Amino acid sequence: MRVTMLWHGGSNYAVPTEDDGETFASLKDAKAAFWRRADFDPRFPCVENSEAWIYFGGTVHDNGPDRILRIGTRGGVVVERG
Repeated sequence: MRVTMLWHGGSNYAVPTEDDGETFASLKDAKAAFWRRADFDPRFPCVENSEAWIYFGGTVHDNGPDRILRIGTRGGVVVERG
């Protein structure tokens, strides 16, 4: 299932807009990309308290995200209902 992710890197980054959405083939692929950025990817410096909003179906909609990704206390990706 295609998903769209709006990624926010925390206080050092601007709030994402619909134009910033990235499309992935699955939630698993989006989680992997999210984790790589939070794990000090040099292309995304100063990431703290990052969060990603996931929209199912490949488009951003007005109802809010379907899932929210965060880094948990033990360093893994936590998936919450939006």
